[in-house]
Amino acid sequence: MSTPTPDHDAPTVSAGSRTGRRGGDSTTRDDILVAARRLFGENGFSKTSMRSIAAEAGVDVALVSYHFGNKRGLFTAVMDVPGDPVSRVTTAAQSPREDLGRSLITAFTTIWESPDTGPALQAMLRSAATDDNAAKTFGEFASGEMLPAVTATTGLTSETVRAVGSCVFGLALMRYLVRAESFAALTTDEVVDQFGPRLQAIIDLEK
Repeated sequence: MSTPTPDHDAPTVSAGSRTGRRGGDSTTRDDILVAARRLFGENGFSKTSMRSIAAEAGVDVALVSYHFGNKRGLFTAVMDVPGDPVSRVTTAAQSPREDLGRSLITAFTTIWESPDTGPALQAMLRSAATDDNAAKTFGEFASGEMLPAVTATTGLTSETVRAVGSCVFGLALMRYLVRAESFAALTTDEVVDQFGPRLQAIIDLEK
């Protein structure tokens, strides 16, 4: 009798844990997303664990990591944002100090206005403006994931990064949510030209 060949693509399930669906089950990913969407909405980003999402979806926690990598990856999938916005911003944050303001605002406008990521992020912003749970989740993701990543990458103080983040978030509100004419009418290049120096001025105060 031949020995079955191990399935190296399926996540390992520890003894005594809930047995999840195999990675090939086409409904597993959707089940996890549904559970994560509900728990993020009810409890916020920081208080929602990978294990609680797995329990809600009825799968082993290893399957959550198998499909999404980590909680940040799961959150961006729930928000339907392609790629990892944190990684895209931290890549821009590796620019030389004197170019950092322009690099950050360029990354920001690229993420918020590109066809692949813009609609989802703008929908998230609209939801946060009208729903307390959505606002809490969005805020916790920004303060718990985005800002610390930029702080670690740039070497700036957390106070400086919060000031930069406040400026960028204010721009997002006025341009994509309120759609104030003086903000919405700007081209992407004009946003970069006007706000790059403003962010750089905040950064340069730390010198």
